Amino acid sequence: MSEEVAKGVNFVFAREYVAKEHGDLVWQKALARLEENHAKVWTGALVPFSTYSFPAFKAMARAVAEETGVHDDRELARMYEYIADRSLNAVYKIFFKLANPSFVIGNYPKLWTRFFTAGKVDVPTAEKGFAQLHFELPEMFLDWLGPACLGYSNKAVTMAGGRDVLVEERVRRQLPSGEWAVDFEIRWSE
Repeated sequence: MSEEVAKGVNFVFAREYVAKEHGDLVWQKALARLEENHAKVWTGALVPFSTYSFPAFKAMARAVAEETGVHDDRELARMYEYIADRSLNAVYKIFFKLANPSFVIGNYPKLWTRFFTAGKVDVPTAEKGFAQLHFELPEMFLDWLGPACLGYSNKAVTMAGGRDVLVEERVRRQLPSGEWAVDFEIRWSE
């Protein structure tokens, strides 16, 4: 399987987030920490709808954590919340503000395809204050999925008027295909 499964929108807005939150000096120092093949991804022209190496994305997140000394999943969640916010155009944002949180969470499968070309997500339950998500994806997503799920879910729920978002991983198991099934429960107040 190719490692080019992340769409450029992740990269464009992650770079913007690091520069905005931590400054250009941290960005440059983080770039210097990367292996050459990962650095080439980040220093090249990033196009939102092209695909890029997901390991390069993860390597940059680790390099930024090393530079800032912040090794907290909440930082990655904040980055992904920023990416989600910046990647949604004005029409989506207006639509989500008029919707309820469970409807927005119910659109996770469609939104997943805006960010990745591998893996899939289903939403078995999405009701007032509660949703279940079921992911099936390659192993390379496992260490990143929890914080990203929290970041996106928090942005989605709060855009639709919810608050106090809690995300809990409930199940993680390897499938016969080699991919992983990961289930989350999301709770929030309205």
